[in-house]
Amino acid sequence: MIREGRLRSSLLTIVTIVFVVVYLFPIIWLYLAAIKPPQDIVGAPLDLLPRSVTLDNFVRMWQAVGFQAALRNSLAISLVTAVITTTIALMAAFSLSRFRYRLRGVFATTILAMQMLPGIVMVVPLIVILRGLRLTDTMIGLTFAYLLLGLPVAVWMLKGYMDEIPLALDEAAMMDGAMPWQVLTFVVIPLMAPATVAVAAFAFMLAWGEYLFALALMTSVDAKTLPLALQAALGRYTIDWGMLTAGGVLISIPPTLLFIYFQRYLISGLTTGGVKG
Repeated sequence: MIREGRLRSSLLTIVTIVFVVVYLFPIIWLYLAAIKPPQDIVGAPLDLLPRSVTLDNFVRMWQAVGFQAALRNSLAISLVTAVITTTIALMAAFSLSRFRYRLRGVFATTILAMQMLPGIVMVVPLIVILRGLRLTDTMIGLTFAYLLLGLPVAVWMLKGYMDEIPLALDEAAMMDGAMPWQVLTFVVIPLMAPATVAVAAFAFMLAWGEYLFALALMTSVDAKTLPLALQAALGRYTIDWGMLTAGGVLISIPPTLLFIYFQRYLISGLTTGGVKG
C-alpha cells in the first residue's frame, strides 16, 4: 500500500514537471529569442540559449512607428477599462446578490448568456453601432467594446463572492442608518478585496492584450494599441522576428508584474469566485 502511494506520488510529480516544462518552454524561448540577433532566431530557432546577446531588437521595436503611442493608448484604455468594469460589476453583483425584485432572474440569465457568446459574434454589430455613434477609431469606442467582453465574467465572479457575505452585516449597517450604497462601499467592498482585485486585474489584462476588437475598430496609427503595433515587425515578404519577439516581451511585462504584485489577492479571489454563487 505504501509502495503504491509512493509510485502514485512519483508519477504525479513527473506529470507535473512535464506539464510545467511544456507550458513554460514557449515563454522562455520568447524571452531568450528577444535578445538574439535576428539571424540566430531564423537560422537556429530551436537553440534555446543565445550564441550572442543584443538589445537591438528592443531598440528597433521601441523606435518603430507608432509603438510609443500604442503603449500610451494601451495603458490608458486598460486602466480605464479596469476601473469602469470593476465599478459597474460591483454594483450589478450587489443588486443580484442582495435584492429581490421582478426580472432579477432574467437579468442574471442574460448576463450569463452574454458570457457564453464568443467575441467574434459581437464584432460586426458592435462596429455598426459604434460607427453610427462615430466612436470607431477612438479610445472611448474600444473601451466600450472591452466592457462588453469583461463585464459578464466580472459580475458573476463578484456575485459568487458576495453571496457568501452574511446579510446580517448589511442589516446591522442599515439599522444604524446606512443607505444601500453606503452598505456596499463601507461594509461589503472591504470584505471582498481579493475578488475586487482579481476582477480589476482580469479586466486590465483583457484590455491590454486583446487583438480582435482593436483590429476591427482602430485604423489610424495614433489610435492603435500594443498588439496592433506589433504589426510593424510584419513586412510584405519578410518578418522581423527580432522586433516581434522583443515586442512580445514588452507587452508581457506589465501583466507579469501585476500578477506578481497582487498574487495573493488574485489566487484567493479567482478560486473563491469560481466555486461560490
